[in-house]
Order: sequence, then structure tokens, then C-alpha cells
Amino acid sequence: MEFERALFRIHQKALLTEPLRRFRLQLESILPAFIAVQVVVLATLHWYYVGRSSCLPDVFRHAGLWNDTVAEPILPEDSLIRLTLSNGDGLIGMTLMEHRAPTAGALAKSDGFQVKEENRSSVGPGRRFDAKSIFGSYRFALDRELVQMRKSVFEKHDFPVHNISIASSCLVPFGPLADAFHLFDAWDGLVINELAYGLRSRGYLERMDEDNVVEAWAWTEEQVESPLQGSFLFAFFRKNMLLLSATLSFCLISAITGLFIRIAVHGSAVLMFPLALTAQYFGMSNSRMSLNVLARSFPWIGIHVDVLRTGGRRMWPLFRSHMLFLLIQSFAYLSCNLAWRFLVYRKSSPEGFEENIFSLCSLVELFNLIFVRSVQSASLYPKVVTASLVYLHFYIFALCTHFTTWHSLLAAPCAATRWSTV
Repeated sequence: MEFERALFRIHQKALLTEPLRRFRLQLESILPAFIAVQVVVLATLHWYYVGRSSCLPDVFRHAGLWNDTVAEPILPEDSLIRLTLSNGDGLIGMTLMEHRAPTAGALAKSDGFQVKEENRSSVGPGRRFDAKSIFGSYRFALDRELVQMRKSVFEKHDFPVHNISIASSCLVPFGPLADAFHLFDAWDGLVINELAYGLRSRGYLERMDEDNVVEAWAWTEEQVESPLQGSFLFAFFRKNMLLLSATLSFCLISAITGLFIRIAVHGSAVLMFPLALTAQYFGMSNSRMSLNVLARSFPWIGIHVDVLRTGGRRMWPLFRSHMLFLLIQSFAYLSCNLAWRFLVYRKSSPEGFEENIFSLCSLVELFNLIFVRSVQSASLYPKVVTASLVYLHFYIFALCTHFTTWHSLLAAPCAATRWSTV
């Protein structure tokens, strides 16, 4: 109870100061317009880039990987695609089909681009371009095993390799939007959408930095085709199941995160006592940092501290046990995070995305613990937060690929709109 009162005093002193009050009112007036603009931008991006492939068919036609009879791409099961993204109107649709490993000295360099002069057959228009214009490199195959195969085994079996380059103007014709994709490093989502919905099949994609794998994604044919089913009953049943899964996932994450935040906030009070003892030892203690004040402020620890001080016993074992308890709880929470990545998010997502979701939930719980005090905020704020995060999870589960990072940024200001009711 004393701890709750202390948090309430922090809340009162923080929000009732005049500078912070003016800043809060200005922020509240800007947030609705900011959210509206962000919703329009995300809806436009989703409409133009999610669930469709607009650039890859033309690139495959130039590369000789297109069947005009059935109007579908041709990609054999044992083929590997090395795909590069280049700025401007660079090389589009060139393919080099390597049938065996090149011999030593068979590479000729020109203008920063390496062209294999032996053991190749080129299809489609080929032009040299500056290697400095490349800003993304990927490896793609229908099966993970082909991409992760050892180089010696791969070359021994003569698997065909198609080297294809796509210009950024093909993916994003609008220049400022391309700059925004560069700023947020969001090209991966476009490439995944082009490959998944252009081929309409399973796939495994790796983002490369020279010979190092930066990030990897995998998807199944079912994940690609499920959102495209035309039956109304199937779509209705699927979306209801996704909504149920999103709600259960949010409840699981919120419950575990809320428990950890409360344990961490209450348990971290034990850190104040060693600091007070250290300050007292060096003669730097004051009345606001004395053991008596701390014992009254945090009675769940202060009672035991008073008993030990009265009996002349050492207090360090008590502090050590509490710190060990916090360490165990932190380890358990991180273990839950690792398990959630496989139990809740059972498909590929941007690197660090799950951790961002957990951090957002932790921030929401901490904000709720400190600042949500009025009757109106207590009745409305949890509902807004729940709706925002359930919507985010519903969007994650609904499609194979999407702009998950930008939608997670949208969930935070949506929840923050209820700050005015605090």
C-alpha cells in the first residue's frame, strides 16, 4: 500500500507541474492527427504492396523464367536465385545460369561488377552496373536445404543459379517513398511479398552481407494461399479463428509481462537499502535516504530489515536473496520470450520484432502502474490498449508478410491517446 501511495505522489507531482501539463496538452492535440496520417499511410502501403507481386513478373520475363502459355513464372525445384537490389534504373532481369564451378582465373572485373566469363549461359538483357549502387543482396530457393547446402556439395551437383537484379524504381516508383524505405530499412518486406505472391509457393529467403547471413525468412504455400481463398464462409471462419488467436496471445503476453513488471518494480526496492547503507558508511546519507524512511516506504522489505537491525544480525544475506530472486525472475521472463517466439509467432518476422512487442507490453504495464489513477482512465485505458495490441496481433497472423514494424509503431500512439483521461 505504501508503494502504491508513493507511485501516486509521483503521478501527482509529475502531471500537475505547469511545463509538463502544457506539453501534455500539446501532445494530446497532435496525437489524433498523427495517428490518422499514419493509418492512411499504412493502409496505402498495405493496399499496394502486401499480398501482391507487381515487379517480379516483368523481371522474370526479362530473365527468361516466365511461361507465356500459362502466364506463370518458371522456377525449377532445384534452382537458386541470387537477387540484388540496386538504386535507380540499374540492371533489371539479368540471369547467369551457372552449371559448374568456375575455374581459377575465370573472373573478369569491370566497373566494380564481376562477370563469370566461363561456364555460364546468359538469358535476357545484360548490362554492367556499378557495384556501389547495390544496397541489398538475397538468396532464395523453394527449399531451405538448397540454400544452406555446403558450397562444395552444391557445386558438385551442378544446381542452376539465377543471378537477378531489381532496380529500386521497379519496386517503389515514387522517389520520396523509396527514401522512406531506405530510412526504415523496409525493403525486406517488399522482396518477400514479390517472391511469395509472385511464385505462389513455399520459399526460403536469406538476406546476405557478402558471405554472412543477416536475416532469414521462410513461408509455406498454405500461408500464401490462405488469405487468397474466395469462399466467404472460409474467410469468415478463418478471421474469427485469427481474432481468437490474437486475443489469447495478447492475454498470455500481458499476464506474464504484467506479473514480471510488478515483481521487478516491487523487488527492485531492495536496491535502495544497499545504497542507503553505502551512503551512511561514507557519511553522505540524508534524512530522505535514511533506513527508517526506506523501511516505512517499502514495508514488505523494511519489516525484515528492522528485525535484523534490532537483533544485530547482518542484512546482506537478505539483500542478496532478493537480488537472486530478481535474477531468477528475469531469467524466467527471458525464457518465456524465447518460448513465445515459437508458440505465439509461428512464422518468420523481422529481426527483433518479438522483443519489441514484449518491450511495448512492458512499457504499457509500467505506464498503467504509475499513471492510470482516475476512474475514467482505469475504465478506458486498458480497453484501448487491449484493442490496439489485439489488432496488431490479428494483422500479424492474417498475412504471410506485412509491415509489422510500422504497425507496432501505430499501436503505441493509439494507446497513448487516452493520456488525457489520466
